[in-house]
Amino acid sequence: MSRLMTRAAALLVIAAAGAFAGPGNAQAHPVSGSAVAGVGQVTLDEPNTVGDRVWFAILAATAADGSSDGRFWFRHLSPDGTLRGEGWAEVTCLQVTGNVALFTAVVPEGVGVVKNHAFYMKITDRDAKPDQVSFIQAQNGSERPPTECIDFDVVFPGQPRYPVLTGGYTVHAG
Repeated sequence: MSRLMTRAAALLVIAAAGAFAGPGNAQAHPVSGSAVAGVGQVTLDEPNTVGDRVWFAILAATAADGSSDGRFWFRHLSPDGTLRGEGWAEVTCLQVTGNVALFTAVVPEGVGVVKNHAFYMKITDRDAKPDQVSFIQAQNGSERPPTECIDFDVVFPGQPRYPVLTGGYTVHAG
């Protein structure tokens, strides 16, 4: 396990103990010690996916130099329980601002069935209210997908925000 993953795991333990201060110290860029962790399930309501359930798991952190390290897992089921997709990806970018984590996770070459697959995620840690997840996916054909973080409200306004129905996330701005 890498140093950053070990650090992220330690942050999870601290978060579970309630040691994080509440959000409110918003950051404009990645900061050392920023992290996001958790597992949550959402139900999709877009055409061709109405009623599909998707679980997302994330464990990621930033280093003092601003680099990101982590792992992202996903599992997508149709309403009847048929598996539509599952796998994992490497976190290539993490930016935390207050209670919002933006991150990019790219499926490594040779993993999964979709070539050059990436997830661009936005998780909002809403404390006692259900957290929110917004995302898009890239299936970039013969080219590797971009690895930078994307703010949905700027680049793709109007993306659905799904409430986390089961589970939740902890977002920590370092």
